[in-house]
Amino acid sequence: MNCLKTLTPAARTRSGGTRRHWMGSCAALALAAGGVLPAHAEDTVKIGVIAPFNTPPGDGLVNAARLAAEDINAAGGIGGRKLELVIANDEYKPEGAVNAYKKLALSDKVVAVVGTASSGAAMAVLDQMVRYKVPFVSTGAATLQLSERVSQDYARHKYWFRVMHTTQEMADALSDFAVRCLLKEKGYDRAAILAENAVWAKGLLPTLKQNLVQAGVKIVADEAFDVDTKDFKPLLSKIMRAEPQYIIDLSSHVDGAIYVKQWGELQGPPMFGVNASGASTRFWKDTEGRAVSHMNLMTGSQRVAITPKTIPWYDRYVARYKVSPDYTSGYTYDALFLLKQAIEKGGTEPDKLVAALEGADMVGVVARWAFEKHHNARFGTGFRAIGVNQWRPDGERSVVWPAEIRTEPVAPPPWKR
Repeated sequence: MNCLKTLTPAARTRSGGTRRHWMGSCAALALAAGGVLPAHAEDTVKIGVIAPFNTPPGDGLVNAARLAAEDINAAGGIGGRKLELVIANDEYKPEGAVNAYKKLALSDKVVAVVGTASSGAAMAVLDQMVRYKVPFVSTGAATLQLSERVSQDYARHKYWFRVMHTTQEMADALSDFAVRCLLKEKGYDRAAILAENAVWAKGLLPTLKQNLVQAGVKIVADEAFDVDTKDFKPLLSKIMRAEPQYIIDLSSHVDGAIYVKQWGELQGPPMFGVNASGASTRFWKDTEGRAVSHMNLMTGSQRVAITPKTIPWYDRYVARYKVSPDYTSGYTYDALFLLKQAIEKGGTEPDKLVAALEGADMVGVVARWAFEKHHNARFGTGFRAIGVNQWRPDGERSVVWPAEIRTEPVAPPPWKR
């Protein structure tokens, strides 16, 4: 179709008859007609990536984004156009995330943004998203405050989606393991908590504590630490004096290898929890092997068939980057494919892109993705699950929960056997 023929004489005059303006006119007409840009309208589709550089979650996020872009482009791109990533560093800080998002939205003209590995950073981005309306897909932020914004003011916050687990889901997964495995199978009824002072941890803890107490578990110690803490031995020693049978650790902003190494040196009781650094195979080296028996929630960072695509993708990731995926990796990889699908269906105009994402139903490498009305992804059988893995003495990991996919039973630390 000759798009210039459909324009008014004045519009044709303004177009100047040039190919560049003709293509722009075609794009405008295509969006007005159905929201799908023709393949020749632009050479690339730009998507922004925000990550904390030189951190395990940030590296996992960027690696996965690059791998997804390569796979998408190798298969023909997005509607025939090449996917171009624009990657920005938020330095694990809210102000860094704000600056990154504004640059991506205003200077780089991206059509969507994925990433952040911090709830605080994601919350800061949300305030900018309301203004600039460039859709933002969180792939590393768990706080429920994000989805609550969508529920409270949909019109302003509908541009946000979560391809990630929530604090509620993590609290339930931790509780399930503590109650059904450690309490009922092993008789462990004395717990301690070691948690960083961060938004996501504060959102998770009330539910976790309530679930444990209701099940008959006594919390004998509850210690918080600042994100700049380096020496954890005083806190660990204080916890150990309370004689818990296990410690639940929660960390994302700090390098969890630091305190797990010190826990191993002190020969503490069993430890499990949410340790963002512990999702990577580099954790074993960083702790000098003292991570043995440490247990961690696994969300796509384990070689187990969550979906039919998980193991092949996991092996390709390891072969490419010489390290296992981080907790942000599978989520980011899948988020880019969700955006590809949505852009091909609805185009890049923000409201139409949002509508296409709301109708998504896609099996990815770590979950089947479909969104609820508050733009969290559906959780549970057939969609997503969160298990627990454990470091073995040989530096590999086994799956210890849930029972349906367990490869080995929970093992106590070597010094407790």
